[in-house]
Amino acid sequence: MLTVIGELLPLAVAVALSSVPILAVLVLLLESTRPLVPTLFVVGYVAGLVVITSLFAIFLHAIPANTSTGPEPVVGVLEIIIGVALLVYAVIEVRRHPQAAESESVPRWMSALGRMRSVPALGLGLALNIRPKSILLAVAAGLVIGPAQLPVSEDVIAIAVYVLIGGSTVGAPALFALIRPDKARPALASTQQWLLRNDTTIAIVVAAVIGTVIIGNGLTRF
Repeated sequence: MLTVIGELLPLAVAVALSSVPILAVLVLLLESTRPLVPTLFVVGYVAGLVVITSLFAIFLHAIPANTSTGPEPVVGVLEIIIGVALLVYAVIEVRRHPQAAESESVPRWMSALGRMRSVPALGLGLALNIRPKSILLAVAAGLVIGPAQLPVSEDVIAIAVYVLIGGSTVGAPALFALIRPDKARPALASTQQWLLRNDTTIAIVVAAVIGTVIIGNGLTRF
């Protein structure tokens, strides 16, 4: 199980560094007049992360278990495909934002979040787990968990660790705002402005690094 958790750690960090859900929860915390809305967004995001990771882990459980007697070409090929897809995503982002122009203005779609009600916020949290990069990372996590053929209890622990790390950057701001509302607002506003300036750079670097790591993992299967 520890080997599986070790392989999941870089993927979980990549999920945690996804700027879109972080920015969404920051906007909700700063702009929403309904205190329940940010909480439901976090619940939806974490629940979606659990569901999509579990589904891919269950589906990929059909791949033969890890053995010490031979290669694992199916897992290796799939991991290489996912890694290449993440590198392509990074290249596309570079071409779309060649100079990564700095901007501290909130995108139009995020400005509308302040008027969002409870149920749509829950749905948005769920929906952010089906973005292309999120799906690629969930498949990569499933390729680590499923073929390992762990007992169900250990699968649950591995998924819990992955979700805890991956969802931490969305849940932590909401928890901070709940515990220390007086100090949270300036800190959240400062974090939001920093992310608005650097979100493209973060996305490119994370996709390139994690894509390379996944390709390396795939090559070791042969």
